[in-house]
Amino acid sequence: MRARIALAALVAAVTVPAIAAGQTGAPTLTEAPDSSFPDRVYIYNTPTPAALTAANIQVTENGGGVSSLAVDSSARSSGAILLIDASNSMRGAPIEGAMAAARAFMTERKELLPVAVIAYNPDVTVLTDFTTDSDELASAVATTPSTAEGTLIYDALIRAAELAKARGYARTTAVLLSDGHRRGVQASRADALAALNDANVRVISVGLSSPLYDSETLRAMAFRTDGQYVESATPSALEPIFSAIGQQLSNEYVITYRSLLPPTVEATVRVQAAAFPDATASYTTPMLDLTPSGSFDRTWVDEVIVSPWLMIFVIVSVLLLLVFAVLTALDVRSRSVRRRMAQYVNVPSEEESKLRRAEVAAMLAERAQRKVEGHRWWQSFERDVELAGIKSSAVVLAGWTLIGGVLASIVAAIVFQSLLGLLVGLVAPLVTRTIVKNRVSRTRSAFAEELPDNLEVLAGALRAGHSLIGAMGVMVDGATEPSKSEFRRVLQDEQLGVPLDDALMVMGQRMDNLDVEQVAIVTRLQREAGGNTAEVLDRVVENIRGRMELKRLVRVLTAQGRIARYILTSIPVVLFIFFYFINGEWLEPLWTTGGGQFALGAWVVMLVAGWFAIKKIVDIEV
Repeated sequence: MRARIALAALVAAVTVPAIAAGQTGAPTLTEAPDSSFPDRVYIYNTPTPAALTAANIQVTENGGGVSSLAVDSSARSSGAILLIDASNSMRGAPIEGAMAAARAFMTERKELLPVAVIAYNPDVTVLTDFTTDSDELASAVATTPSTAEGTLIYDALIRAAELAKARGYARTTAVLLSDGHRRGVQASRADALAALNDANVRVISVGLSSPLYDSETLRAMAFRTDGQYVESATPSALEPIFSAIGQQLSNEYVITYRSLLPPTVEATVRVQAAAFPDATASYTTPMLDLTPSGSFDRTWVDEVIVSPWLMIFVIVSVLLLLVFAVLTALDVRSRSVRRRMAQYVNVPSEEESKLRRAEVAAMLAERAQRKVEGHRWWQSFERDVELAGIKSSAVVLAGWTLIGGVLASIVAAIVFQSLLGLLVGLVAPLVTRTIVKNRVSRTRSAFAEELPDNLEVLAGALRAGHSLIGAMGVMVDGATEPSKSEFRRVLQDEQLGVPLDDALMVMGQRMDNLDVEQVAIVTRLQREAGGNTAEVLDRVVENIRGRMELKRLVRVLTAQGRIARYILTSIPVVLFIFFYFINGEWLEPLWTTGGGQFALGAWVVMLVAGWFAIKKIVDIEV
């Protein structure tokens, strides 16, 4: 810490011996340059040696207490460096007086204070690095160094700063002895001050008058580092000056504490120690700085927390989850149990029969109106969930899709460290819909594959003398899923009073199979006009098998196009992910510039359009 040492008029012949003799006086309290608020740091100098700790010293601010008080001897956490000018201008009595002063400094040094010694002329020589070994220090200043032409003051100060920084001392005092005359090529003053400030070194400049005396350099280095300038007229006066400096450094303490005062208050700091008068200092507590600090870097987490988009995302997610909870408690399907139970009874009641007939009529009417009114997506989703064999209801599945979307959005935002990751949750409904559609498609494909064989069994049962309903019962007993469940539904609808052809039309609608509609037409003809139903069914089976062969041929011929759809649309996505993880900076212009954002949007649109275009080309209806 660079605190000013209060050295009184050391140049006077009477005052210097008084300080060297250790006469009592008032202690001083000086604010350290690295003091801040609320953490305060002060340098406390006593006129005589004392063993001070936090237990026997009291610090107050405006009469009130402070917290986290700590008192440490400067000798424990600081160092001192003697820099002795050994140029030709110091030849003779000046250099001899300087070395005598150095030895006097060592005599007054407290044992815990580490000291280094540097001699400089055209060269900067470290006589000894920081040490507390009294013998080593005495040996370093015992011999007078040889003088030479040149005075590299700034280089010597930079070297002193390097030694202090290498040791990691909190604060260091450099005692610079010179006549101030600079000679030779050396570092600049700015470089020297930068090095001293970086290592937290203060300079006490001791000027020795000579024909070439230049006090400007010595004064500047002292006052620019919060040190002190002392001037000596004769070499013989150096010894008491250095002795006083050594004593002053040995009686220095570092006081740290935390202030409890509010902002913008005039504060008076008072230090009370036994056997010494009170020492005071004053300062004004600063205003609260509510502006963002330059040292605070806002991370993506902070951006997410303060973003309005996160608030919108949370509100929408919570509302949807509440809706899911309410609909789960009041499952729509659970309220139609009585109506749906008609499918599982052998002897239906009249009420159940009316309900089922009305339901079938509504389904057939809905099929007829779709071309005009459009598709009722929720009813269709409920039907698809049932056909897919999913145990949960459509409401529960939609709720879990919502929860999965919210979790996926949060994970994506964390992984990509961007609010754009919240959009990933929008993919969840598409994923659920795709899974349900694929399972429904497999169910319908299995039904279509089994239909010709089942119709042959039906025709054979009719030839054996069974009625149409009886023959269908025989077929159901030997069928496999999903045909078994679907034809059993037809028989149950017939038991509930639904005409057989209408029940078959509903099954054809559920299975999205036009061949079943042909069977429905055959049963209607048999009901209204009679005829050889078994023979007609044989012709229907032949038509179905012929169309299935044609579908397989078309599927084989369009296989390359289907594969091309996946390859052509996945290559750009894979390359984008690859470059993002290899070197994401390459892709930053895509979302940091207007042109890049337009190109990225166009890329997504063309990718999706290409996917559906190829799908439309290879999707040939037979």
